[in-house]
Amino acid sequence: MLIKHGCWRGGFFSSLFSGLFGTREMRILILGLDGAGKTTILYQLQVGEVVTTIPTIGFNVETVTYKNLKFQVWDLGGQTSIRPYWRCYYSNTDAVIYVVDSSDRDRMGISKSELVAMLEVRGLILNYNLDPTYVSEV
Repeated sequence: MLIKHGCWRGGFFSSLFSGLFGTREMRILILGLDGAGKTTILYQLQVGEVVTTIPTIGFNVETVTYKNLKFQVWDLGGQTSIRPYWRCYYSNTDAVIYVVDSSDRDRMGISKSELVAMLEVRGLILNYNLDPTYVSEV
């Protein structure tokens, strides 16, 4: 009988599934304009709390583990001079989290353009539904 951390059922099933399926690793990019909250999200995922951050110059990379999933999460800087280099990180990426600061209405159009450009480079079809009253404002 396997006893792990005082809870044999949780430890047993965790070990069983880990043994059967192994740990799956995934690469995730967090993208968005500077100041959108990308680094805050990264560290919220990793340590489970909001931490004070400074602007990201370049990138931050952290490993986040959830059950039998291991995520390598890349937080790429969102300054204008860094955005053209996002495409260098697209290879072997399993998911993208695109962060939009909804309170930064002045840069909403720029954020939309960057998202569309990223999706075009990735060869993805953009199909979304926005509130038409808001789209006319952008």
